[in-house]
Amino acid sequence: MRKIFLALTGMMILFTACQKGNKENGKDAIAKVGDKYLYRKDLASAIPNDLNSTDSTRLASDYIQRWIHQELILQKAEENLTSEQKNVQHELEEYRASLLIHKYQEEWVRQRLDTVVTEKDIRDFYDHNPEKFNLNQDLIQGIYMEVPKEVGRAGEIKKWMLSNKSKDMSALEVFSFQYATKYDNFSDKWMEFSRIESRLPMEIMNADRYLHRNNFIETTDSTSTYYVAIKDFRLKGEKAPFNFVKDRIENLILNSRKMELIKELEKKIYEKGEEEDLFTIMK
Repeated sequence: MRKIFLALTGMMILFTACQKGNKENGKDAIAKVGDKYLYRKDLASAIPNDLNSTDSTRLASDYIQRWIHQELILQKAEENLTSEQKNVQHELEEYRASLLIHKYQEEWVRQRLDTVVTEKDIRDFYDHNPEKFNLNQDLIQGIYMEVPKEVGRAGEIKKWMLSNKSKDMSALEVFSFQYATKYDNFSDKWMEFSRIESRLPMEIMNADRYLHRNNFIETTDSTSTYYVAIKDFRLKGEKAPFNFVKDRIENLILNSRKMELIKELEKKIYEKGEEEDLFTIMK
């Protein structure tokens, strides 16, 4: 809706500039297409005052080019469309009605929406709507690291990456800082397995079977060795882990509250209209 509104606003500005062009006959104009003019004051109103000269010049040039392109296309449309096709009054009225209703609904919701979503709200939604959270991809928790091939020490790296001991994690951190070209410890958050797989110089044909049978990946190419420790996984079709969808649930709850408020608004207005005989259904 916002994009449409901005586009329409831009069209209205350009249309106003064109209308002025006919009245002022090109005085103080900076561009002309056919008998339509773009004036300096119209351009000035479209350029923010706080820009430096370079940015201001670039933005002005872009604006002029957009105006010229639009006017050229508009002229072709005027020449080639029928009178019936050029009659857009109905569409404009529909758009205006939709825009006003949308703005009123937004203001109604803004004044009444409870934006506090508790952990219990999120957990209850998660527990009571399991069908909404089936995974469409495989997820893993773990550690990823790339090391130059000549570094070696594969045995130590594997031991550290698969360990849950703090001393081994510390050793891995120190090692990664010194030697790793890429290092990502996502043991406490979920990541799409496809994102990790895309970094590896190998193709995994059956992720379901592979994840069930392997908790460690080691592979090489001509320059690097790639290591992945898989701490946990969830497969496509299974219920998504709570932490993976927590933010999404919060948005779903807020959107649900918004929709309830809009329904409440429509119901109240309809009932009031019915009570005051503001509408009639013809038979």
